[in-house]
Amino acid sequence: MAWCPKCKNEYRKGITHCPDCDVDLIEELLPEEEETVEIPEDYEFPEDFDPGAVLEGPREKPAYVKAYRSPEERCADMRSSAWTFSAVGGVGFVVMLLALMGILSFPFHNFALIVMLLLFAGFFVGGIVSFGSAKKLQGLAASEHAFIEKITDWYHSEGMHSESVAALDTSLPEELFYLRKYEAVSQLIREHFPKIQEDLLNKLASDFCEENET
Repeated sequence: MAWCPKCKNEYRKGITHCPDCDVDLIEELLPEEEETVEIPEDYEFPEDFDPGAVLEGPREKPAYVKAYRSPEERCADMRSSAWTFSAVGGVGFVVMLLALMGILSFPFHNFALIVMLLLFAGFFVGGIVSFGSAKKLQGLAASEHAFIEKITDWYHSEGMHSESVAALDTSLPEELFYLRKYEAVSQLIREHFPKIQEDLLNKLASDFCEENET
């Protein structure tokens, strides 16, 4: 067996080059050495150095389930898909129908033509269904924007003045303070609006945390 020294992938015998990393393979991976940082003996830590904060380290920001997309963006994508499926399905259906009628000639048996005819018919039906879904998304846009406005008004009038946000230590490093605030704001929004979707929650919490940073 051979190994790639970069991506650590294993390749079968006979392969000598990794196509992904563009490097030659090696017969055996060498153990990785841990990097160590040596502190000089005469080094003096700052007076405000907090070893507890270093050991605790910054809290990781919760992973996004998915990126938030506005109703207008989702509606535009749905309409684009609808037009594509309808056009491909409609044209393909007509062509296959003409082929079955003998008007057009293709080097396929009738069974294959019928299968493709049904396939294109499915594309066309899928396009029509997508148009209906796009119309529903367009109708939901107003209610979603109203919900976002409601959360925004609540945060500016009450949420940002809550104890969990106001009591945050502003002397923390910028990145650590942002993560702490993000957690506090996310928890507040989730408590007051339990039905909010996770992607929208993540977007609003990030927006609220960045308001005072600009």
